[in-house]
Amino acid sequence: MLERIKENPLDYKGYLEYAKYLENINLKQAYLTYENALFYCQDELIRIEIQNKLDEIAYRQGKVEPASIVILSYNNRQLTQQCIESIRETTPESAREIVIVDNNSQDDSVEYLRQQDDIVLVENDFNAGFPGGCNIGIKASKKENDIFLLNNDTILCANSLYTLRMGLYEKENYGAAGSMSERACNHQGFARNVNIDEDKKFALKVNVPISNMCEIKMILIGYAVLIKRHVLEEVGYLDERYFPGNKEDEDFGLRVLMANYQNVLVHNSFLINYGGLSFNKTNRSAIQKTNIMKFNKKFGFEKNYSGYTLFSEQYSRCYERFIDKLSPSSKILDVKCEMGARMAHLAYEHPDIDFYGLGQSIQCATISTHLEGVHIEHYFDIENNPFRFMKFDLIALDCSKIKKDELSKYFSVLKDMLSDMGKLMVLAKNQSYYMNWYPIMMGETNSSLSSDIVYCKDIDEMLVSHDLKVESWIFYFGNVSEDMKSKIEAIQNIVGKDSKFLIESTAYILHK
Repeated sequence: MLERIKENPLDYKGYLEYAKYLENINLKQAYLTYENALFYCQDELIRIEIQNKLDEIAYRQGKVEPASIVILSYNNRQLTQQCIESIRETTPESAREIVIVDNNSQDDSVEYLRQQDDIVLVENDFNAGFPGGCNIGIKASKKENDIFLLNNDTILCANSLYTLRMGLYEKENYGAAGSMSERACNHQGFARNVNIDEDKKFALKVNVPISNMCEIKMILIGYAVLIKRHVLEEVGYLDERYFPGNKEDEDFGLRVLMANYQNVLVHNSFLINYGGLSFNKTNRSAIQKTNIMKFNKKFGFEKNYSGYTLFSEQYSRCYERFIDKLSPSSKILDVKCEMGARMAHLAYEHPDIDFYGLGQSIQCATISTHLEGVHIEHYFDIENNPFRFMKFDLIALDCSKIKKDELSKYFSVLKDMLSDMGKLMVLAKNQSYYMNWYPIMMGETNSSLSSDIVYCKDIDEMLVSHDLKVESWIFYFGNVSEDMKSKIEAIQNIVGKDSKFLIESTAYILHK
């Protein structure tokens, strides 16, 4: 059944078969699939049969309302035109409404948009920014429609919207869904860097039904986010305090979670995204810094928190070599897990493993406990943590997040929480890393060296006292900027060509 779609994703016959199957599984997904079959079918008699089936499912309360595709236009007419044309080419008219909000463009964008008779056009006489412009577009859309926030520097491919809607309607509690692209943070990219034609061919292979399509995420990157209308009205629109843009997508994602809905990344919905061309003339660094402060103040996060810190999936690859060796139903604990983004990502890739997380931030815990598929709890003291009497097959601890005088207590408790063959993975900073003492050599006083920080040498000293043995190490080399390379070479001439000099941190894999 699905093989037929994979063989020819532009042939209606495979979608008809799949839709009939879905009628007994998920009526809304069946509706979307019949609608897609209708889009590809050219036989008028069969089109009538498909339309009758759509009417029947609508009568049975299975209809999915169209998606109002809200796009902001600010100059770059060519990009906006390319985006609109891709929507027309790849989506049925019954599945969408195109809403364009022009933020006072100074090129020929408005002149072009006025000539398009299939769009709803709002012409601003000022630049409302991204969140403000999106909100204007949402208000201009049909009130019953879902909302698809789409950047104008994107190109929809065949089935991009179909599979995205299928992902959103896989479960009742899915509130927002995001697409994959060539390159994007938050594990939303395929790490591709080719041309448009090749990407469109790639999309034909990706944008087909699969069994494990949706990954639970803390947040979704805002270049392409589809939102159920009733969720949007309950959660609220984009927060305009983040003018002109940046952080509004993370803000919205957290509000979706706090309302007991889930954000999902749809792995079989791929589109082309040029990435940030609308902001190429703005001071993105300054805007980001300002909006991080607003974001942290709103949610009560610590001042040094950033999106990277809160939602980071860093070091998830570090787990892979060990998770693959674990048996089904094994248990993994991530201590100091922040918001739990790393655990959620690993839970998608390893559905047979049980993932747990401990975090000390009350603000983070009030949100991350809503995250589906992982078990995250808050703890004040590691000795009295909620999982204290459970046994885990792998426990991970980022020692950069605890003070040196806490290390022994953490080792003692976590060792006791290991199963007989369990592994303890601890990450520590390398004191010899060049960035720690380069400022000192230059006569500066802002070195990152601190007596409170846990370094590799502290782990080495702790192993004997807790009777733990090293199974292996994983080394993480820091990034060296171009302007630092010559300076590093000068220092290496003094200290010698020692590779440890470039190791930023080390993960120790320990066992009893």
